Amino acid sequence: MRKGFAFEGQIKKLLDVVNTLGFHAHKNQPARLADGTYVEGEPFDYEIILPGYVACFDAKESHDTSWHIKPKDIKQAEHLKHCKNGGADAFFLVYFFHLRKCLKIDVDIVIDLLQAGGKSVSAEYGCLWDISGRINLAQQSRSQQEGVK
Repeated sequence: MRKGFAFEGQIKKLLDVVNTLGFHAHKNQPARLADGTYVEGEPFDYEIILPGYVACFDAKESHDTSWHIKPKDIKQAEHLKHCKNGGADAFFLVYFFHLRKCLKIDVDIVIDLLQAGGKSVSAEYGCLWDISGRINLAQQSRSQQEGVK
């Protein structure tokens, strides 16, 4: 099985739910040559847009107790920081196999660790991402707006 395929499959299900509910979510696609070679990578993987909430994130996997940062992750952090500066919730969503948990690691934490010379991010810096709560709030907001019309 392709690395990250199962995790990406779960995120795709989330995106499908968000879109089915009438909101917007998508995966950014990198430019590739016909043979699959990357020409240009995406600045980050995913965007979810709900009333009052925008999430921009990149998905990662770690088979260790820490997520090891690669050079492309640094560039992604820069793009995510720009999104955060614009008001988005910008983060890395990391699946830690040893915990069997998916944790949200804020882009500012990643940048701070990089600036301090770190090359990895421990799971202890992560937190659970309550996207279902955000979706419920978005549905309530839409219902209230429709009730006003």
